[in-house]
Amino acid sequence: MWNSRGAAGCVIAALIFFSALRCYKTYRVFNDTADESSHIGAGLDILQTGSYATDYVQPPLARIALALPAYWMGLRRSAQERKLSHHALWTRAPRAFYWKTLAAARAGNLIFLPFLIAYVFVWGKQLYGPVAGLAAASATSFSPNLLGHASLATVDFGAAAAIFIAAYYLWRWAQQTGARHCIAAAAACGIAVLVKFSALFFLPPLGIAFFLLAAQEQHRAGGPPQIAAMARTGALFLAVLIFVAWAGYRFETGPLPPARIQPVPGTLGQYAESAIEVGTLHGRIFLPAPTLIRGLLSVFALNARAHKAYLLGRVSSSSFPFYFLVALAVKTTLPLLLLSAIALALCVVESWTDSLSTAAYPAIAVALMLAVGAMSRINVGIRHLLPIFPFLALLAASLFADCSTSSRPGGHILAGLAWSLLAWHGVESIAAHPDYLAYFNQIARGREEHFLLDSNLDWGQDLERLRQFARQHGISTLYLSYFGRPGPDFLEIPDVRSLPAGMRPSGWVAVSKNHMGGIGRSPSDLAWLAGHTPAARVGHSILVYHFPGSHD
Repeated sequence: MWNSRGAAGCVIAALIFFSALRCYKTYRVFNDTADESSHIGAGLDILQTGSYATDYVQPPLARIALALPAYWMGLRRSAQERKLSHHALWTRAPRAFYWKTLAAARAGNLIFLPFLIAYVFVWGKQLYGPVAGLAAASATSFSPNLLGHASLATVDFGAAAAIFIAAYYLWRWAQQTGARHCIAAAAACGIAVLVKFSALFFLPPLGIAFFLLAAQEQHRAGGPPQIAAMARTGALFLAVLIFVAWAGYRFETGPLPPARIQPVPGTLGQYAESAIEVGTLHGRIFLPAPTLIRGLLSVFALNARAHKAYLLGRVSSSSFPFYFLVALAVKTTLPLLLLSAIALALCVVESWTDSLSTAAYPAIAVALMLAVGAMSRINVGIRHLLPIFPFLALLAASLFADCSTSSRPGGHILAGLAWSLLAWHGVESIAAHPDYLAYFNQIARGREEHFLLDSNLDWGQDLERLRQFARQHGISTLYLSYFGRPGPDFLEIPDVRSLPAGMRPSGWVAVSKNHMGGIGRSPSDLAWLAGHTPAARVGHSILVYHFPGSHD
């Protein structure tokens, strides 16, 4: 049955539908998170004015996908609002219009969902067989982290899908060097760059690693290496990549736009900007794709700056080398971690004693992504390493290769264990609904804020839940310390006051976990709360206290 293309197609369609439905069911639970209005607002600027002058640090493709459905629903930004922050996108909008257009923008992100699940299946099938392909697609569709970001109007899920698909085509090109596969890989990489600039940091090492692994396979098989053939098509690859990326910026030419983020002296960003300024005579010679170039320079400048990061109870103004390793350990479901660990161990043994294991490709992809993440100075969430989760699913799927007739020692036992872990992964995911964004596994569950904060746990998503809590408890006065974008008026409470630093007020107090941990506010401001037990926990990100007094 599993060899039937129709049966596999039905399973893939069901996985896509169920994943999209689960995302949809979160739309009215969470208010807009910290970055959503920025992405939607930037996309609206493109649709309304045709220009992309408000924010260069992200490319336009995913933002257009987010803004387009909301634009169709009537969301607009006035010329005056475009001079202000995107975070005021719904300041004067009726509540019903706010929810309608926010849901529409979030639905725009789902355009990437079927592509990701389908390509995970296709790659898994080509590596290990159809059953393993379905297992990989299932593991991907039930990933809480992927679902959490697919449910929001942000660019991280689109980046995960685009980078994975581009990596697939790089793998195909490494297996069969030729113009057709070269062009497909270049086009996919160009699209990934237009979704998020992080593609330029993840994809080059992946492509190089895939070609080296393929060359090793060819050497062991006694065939001629194809490195020379790849080099001959390298110029074609670069030409197509540049063409696609430039097309995404409508083949614009012009001077380099002014910097919104100044480069840090002595860094690559400053040297690159100086070289471009000298080479273009300070803007008198036009550049191809100047906005794209400014965006890349902005990424280098942003990464060179000090960013406040939180890990294991510590706040630091610099990055943590093992940040993403810890984040992966506590944000991934335990069964997927176990599946990946077993698959990795078998991959090493098989590659050492026999020919190169097919699982070596996703295994090296996971390792390289962790290495790239370790070099990042922006430690604000696992979302910046989101492309790793489809590769974990692809690695884990190697355990399902020919599982019905496995030739491995203890193959049937291993297959039973693998299916059991995959089922556990699904149960974990369903039990996490709707809080996929704030999902933590059993290692950190119940004490999540001792491990990670920021977009891993608290992205300002629970203000709507706080509004409902206040209405249910008849709260008329609230002291608030909130990490997020919607203003206090969102709560519809007559009297919302800013929580003073170091002073205990009487009545109801609501505090974001980020502020408690020192993200977005000095930890000393709220240190007095450490000795008090919350009266309630609203969602996963807000603590509510009650101190008897005049504001009961």
